[in-house]
Amino acid sequence: MAATASTLPKRKPSARRKSRKKQSPGWIAWWPLLVGIAVTPIAVKAATLMALTGPDALRLLYPWMLVPKLHFLALSDSLGDTLSQAMMYLQFPLYGVFAMFIHRSKGAAAAILWLTLLHLMAVGLIFVAAHS
Repeated sequence: MAATASTLPKRKPSARRKSRKKQSPGWIAWWPLLVGIAVTPIAVKAATLMALTGPDALRLLYPWMLVPKLHFLALSDSLGDTLSQAMMYLQFPLYGVFAMFIHRSKGAAAAILWLTLLHLMAVGLIFVAAHS
């Protein structure tokens, strides 16, 4: 004869486990963006001093600022100037956002590596465009 649910002895309910909520990282997760914002005024001041040494120093510090001025993008002069000015102030905060996402998923070393590669890629693009 098969046992049915009504004939089986009732089990004592086990103690309820407290559900653990995943700790949200809070403000600590935003540190790369905050560093990027804090570095921006220093980098802008450094760019004004580096501009006295010639365009090569500016290419190393702000490669993404020079990308909108590349001829093969075929942007108008006014749009290129506007985008260049915006990238001067947005480059390091965007690096911070990018680092924040990579740091969250892969760690700090991977974030630094990817930012370095991204920056060197832009420097290489500017270098190739300037010498072609």
